[in-house]
Amino acid sequence: MGGTHEPDVDRPAQKDGFSIDALTTSIGFGSIAGAAAGFIWGGVGGRIAMRIVFLTSDDRVRGVISDDGFEIGRISAETIFLLIFATAIGVVMGAIFGGIRALVGVPTRVLAPAIGIAAAAIGGSLLVNADGIDFRILEPLWLTVGLFVFIPGAWGITVVYLSDWLLTPGRLLKSLPPGINHRVAGRVGSVAGWVFLAAITVLGAVFLVRDVSDLA
Repeated sequence: MGGTHEPDVDRPAQKDGFSIDALTTSIGFGSIAGAAAGFIWGGVGGRIAMRIVFLTSDDRVRGVISDDGFEIGRISAETIFLLIFATAIGVVMGAIFGGIRALVGVPTRVLAPAIGIAAAAIGGSLLVNADGIDFRILEPLWLTVGLFVFIPGAWGITVVYLSDWLLTPGRLLKSLPPGINHRVAGRVGSVAGWVFLAAITVLGAVFLVRDVSDLA
């Protein structure tokens, strides 16, 4: 008595549940954004940064081979290798941050600075090397370190915004998997994403501070 009851199977799927399609889509678009940002910031930006610190350093750096095998201050065919390498690294890191983006479930204005800080910390710790020659002869130290911490940070922010731009329905896909906008795996996935993001940020910052202290 008193009306009909529609089966649960007819109800729309919840968008906040776990979605493999949403996760893999975010990872894929993160890779694309990471490649583009890697070419721009890591390849072109990295070459410009090296030119800047070459001009601010004294003449003893001329002709010196950098830790990466390039002649400091000279634009040559090796620059092509730098562009390719930066793009390839961007693909890998973009995929990682694309996965995090799908898990944490926060708006872009919150996620972009968080990813930027994480990328600056981990990227800076990998680029700033106290055991090499680059950061011991290029001057001033604050500028050299600052540029190579800024570049991965700018890369991270660019990846988030570019991913969101690419993920707008109609650009590369007609429609998006359910849950792609901000939530993929609910509370557990969000916590896991934030914990991982915080862990790599802290780890990168610790190694970066250690190397800068050794150089100072």
